[in-house]
Amino acid sequence: MASQTASPLRAGQVLEISFPTFTPRITIHSDRELTVAIVAGDNSGFSDTVEYEAVAVRDGLVVLSWQEHIGSTVLHVLDLISCEAYTAVAPAKGGFMRLTGRILLPPPSA
Repeated sequence: MASQTASPLRAGQVLEISFPTFTPRITIHSDRELTVAIVAGDNSGFSDTVEYEAVAVRDGLVVLSWQEHIGSTVLHVLDLISCEAYTAVAPAKGGFMRLTGRILLPPPSA
């Protein structure tokens, strides 16, 4: 099986995902590094810059995953065509969360 070297996400790309209890903003810096920041709701103000892996499953469908410095593991299945995110989070404190959210365009910077 060949390994993928380039991310299907591009540097400078920003995604916000509206989940029922919080909204993260994901900013892609390169084909290996992103910053996730919680911009609304639970854990608002949290931010971390991490290494990630993104795999294009098919056109418009990306699996994005990373592990935060606090130990939480995050996996998103991003349907960029229907703007839906299917997410699983294994928090560092234990447990397991399954989430579905809408991918939004972030508000323009001031």
